[in-house]
Amino acid sequence: MSRRAIEAAADRYVPRFLVPHAEKLQYLAVGAFNTVFGYAIWAALYALLSHHVGYAPILVISYTIATANAYVWYRFVVFRSHNRVWRELPRFSSVYVATMLVNLIAFPLAVRWLPWNAYAIQAAFGVAVVVASYVAHKYFSFGGPAGRRERLTASTKGPR
Repeated sequence: MSRRAIEAAADRYVPRFLVPHAEKLQYLAVGAFNTVFGYAIWAALYALLSHHVGYAPILVISYTIATANAYVWYRFVVFRSHNRVWRELPRFSSVYVATMLVNLIAFPLAVRWLPWNAYAIQAAFGVAVVVASYVAHKYFSFGGPAGRRERLTASTKGPR
């Protein structure tokens, strides 16, 4: 599938009256998918490995897999970046390294102090990361509008 086909497919799901907010809506949709994907990876690894290794290696492995997945989706579907991957990927990854460090510190404290189980705590953290990382990705990871194509393809500009 070509890049234009991916962009056009993503734009088809945005109702005309919400086109000015297309990027935010697509970010939320992709963020929801990435959150579920990342959480599923973490939960599977936690269920399989938590009796053998501590939470830190599990978080690092799951963050690495989830970050790679998120980068592809955000780059092509949401921000439509045309910047060089070698410049962009380290910035993108640094956003997740920062959230992972917060998670590494907060997770054991939350498990100890909150009346929730580990799965609920990690799910709540995942949702918070989606919301908090939008601005960082828009202006830092993907460098703002200079590296992106126009939001809408010609097929979505006409009347619906």
